[in-house]
Amino acid sequence: MAGYRAARASQRIQQEISTLFEREVSDPRLADVNVTHVEVSGDLRVAKIFVAPITGDDDATRAMLDALDRATGFFRRRIAQSLDLRIAPEIRFLLDRSIEKGERFLRALEQVRASEQRDE
Repeated sequence: MAGYRAARASQRIQQEISTLFEREVSDPRLADVNVTHVEVSGDLRVAKIFVAPITGDDDATRAMLDALDRATGFFRRRIAQSLDLRIAPEIRFLLDRSIEKGERFLRALEQVRASEQRDE
């Protein structure tokens, strides 16, 4: 039962955070943030929110993470209000590098294909 509840909370938190980024966050450092997924602990006390920048600049990524850390209280309050939770989960924003890994994999695959074509 707790797993189902945590999964449902994860989905709702992801929707709420995405909506907040889209409609209410005016910080330019957070303009190009993608919420990739959310993991909530079984007791709903911790929410790990995985984000990926749309642009790949390292300085912009650091600035984005800094802005997210500073805005954690805002997001926590809004989640508690919208989800009507007794205890607002502690929010941790984490950088999701899966998109970068996928791009590197695709580039490596293209290189292998190109070398196979040269060999033929």
